[in-house]
Amino acid sequence: MKTKTAILSIEDLTGRAMAELSEAFRATAGVTEVDFSLERKVAVVEFDPEVTTVDGLIRIVLSNGYKVL
Repeated sequence: MKTKTAILSIEDLTGRAMAELSEAFRATAGVTEVDFSLERKVAVVEFDPEVTTVDGLIRIVLSNGYKVL
């Protein structure tokens, strides 16, 4: 499996947001790894592009009530 990496800039990324989004990303088919940087306010998501897309990852952020910058 060849993965891709998406770096999503998320407005108001907090510890609580990281916990919520981590759970949502990990529940998504095709997501293999998730990491966050509070300092840079980004989520780094590795995913299988044959299973999910960057648009799908953005929808996860939006559906959890956060904005992608």
